[in-house]
Amino acid sequence: MPKTTKATEFDGDLDEFLHEYKYQPNLTARLDTLEMLQFTQGLVNEIVLWKLDRFVQFSDELLRGIESVKGLHPGEHRNAESLIDSLLIVHGVDLPMASTLLRFRNPSVFQIIDRHAYRAVYGSKFPLYSSMSPKRKIGVYFDYIDELITLCGQKKVRFETIDRVLYQFDKDKNGELSDG
Repeated sequence: MPKTTKATEFDGDLDEFLHEYKYQPNLTARLDTLEMLQFTQGLVNEIVLWKLDRFVQFSDELLRGIESVKGLHPGEHRNAESLIDSLLIVHGVDLPMASTLLRFRNPSVFQIIDRHAYRAVYGSKFPLYSSMSPKRKIGVYFDYIDELITLCGQKKVRFETIDRVLYQFDKDKNGELSDG
């Protein structure tokens, strides 16, 4: 294992490394100018997302697309295919995050897909990874929504809350998730 270099041992100009710093550039620049602003929960949330590298920046067009799903009716989830595809190409957004955004915009059409809920429905491990194609992810999500519609009818559970029911069911009945 190579020896770790400490900053105090570096003979060059440490400030040169600042030119290479490219972490969340737009948000970093904005957060660097907050001296006069009062800290609000919204600002704290942005800082936390910045630190976790989970801050996502959407274009106005994409925000309008998310807003437009309010007009969809139950069973019309496949009409959002191009929107989901656009969401999946944004840094920091994968299928669980995209489904969460859509669920909060229109819970009668979309529900959150995550590892617990998926396991509760199918009895198997969540089959998607960030390296998979958006088309594959969207197909899995739409099949999952179809399965939720059927499950809600069979078990007399409101579609609007099925993601929460499944999450808690899986944690209680199947335990913690393993990464392996």
